[in-house]
Amino acid sequence: MLEVLRLTGLRVEELVELTHTSIRRYDPTAGEATVLLHVAPSKTDRERLIPASPELASVLATIIRRVKGPDDTLPLVSRFDPLERTWGAKLPHLFQLRLGGVPRVLSTAGARSLLGALAAKADCKDIDGTPLTFTPHDLRRIFATETVNSGLPVHIAQHLLGHLNLNTTQGYIAVYPEQVIRNYRGFIDNRRVFRPTQEYRDPTSEEWAEFENHFTLRRVALGTCHRPYGTPCIHEHACVRCPMLQVDPAQLPRLHELETNAVRRLEEAKQKTWLGEVAALEESLRHIREKQVQATQISDRVSSGAELYTGY
Repeated sequence: MLEVLRLTGLRVEELVELTHTSIRRYDPTAGEATVLLHVAPSKTDRERLIPASPELASVLATIIRRVKGPDDTLPLVSRFDPLERTWGAKLPHLFQLRLGGVPRVLSTAGARSLLGALAAKADCKDIDGTPLTFTPHDLRRIFATETVNSGLPVHIAQHLLGHLNLNTTQGYIAVYPEQVIRNYRGFIDNRRVFRPTQEYRDPTSEEWAEFENHFTLRRVALGTCHRPYGTPCIHEHACVRCPMLQVDPAQLPRLHELETNAVRRLEEAKQKTWLGEVAALEESLRHIREKQVQATQISDRVSSGAELYTGY
């Protein structure tokens, strides 16, 4: 069960519904045969085929050998669907066990229990010494992460996992900084091969001076503007409203002054029913308070030694 979850990324309800007929053989006109795992419609009501690696094919063969009865066939067992509250047709289920000599299909709760018992037996612990617990869905996320980080395009992983939305698949994938850097550098190197060589000329002294001046001009009263090079300020220099502003923790007192002044003006605007002014001041107050939280978080990280604020 653990190996099938790890090598396919199946949902637990899809796992317990697998039967002997779920294993298909694909014989292309040229090339070697491929084993396919047919997954019945489940959460998204979309069936799909998963190519089986040699490792997965070996696991499936082992399961079939263990489940086969004396007549060399898999026992036909009816599975109870807890959601539909009905008994299904008798099928050669792969994940079945004998209770009192009677074959039964493994339930989703039973699968979770077995996985928890296996983790406890393996004595897996977190870095703080607490026991680790695993769920079938954890292995689905591990499958997504390993396949994409090994080079499989994310839209192919989407189809293997049975997701309707690519954003759902991206949420399953853990991408680490070094992998981002390595893949991005590879992307840049590949792109340069097909780009005109004149695009990679050395910059002129005027271009280089303009580029350096950009970083000097990013310093503003409340901190540092992280506006991309060569782009205009879309907030008309209303920095407190701009998400590109990284507040300097030393400017927290100035933010408190801005907040006090905005609150005072807001009270006056409400008294005189200047509704346009009220809406504008409420929006400014929201951004001021967000910047206060940001500055406090940066200050806390600096105090703990986790980050050095340089303004760049």
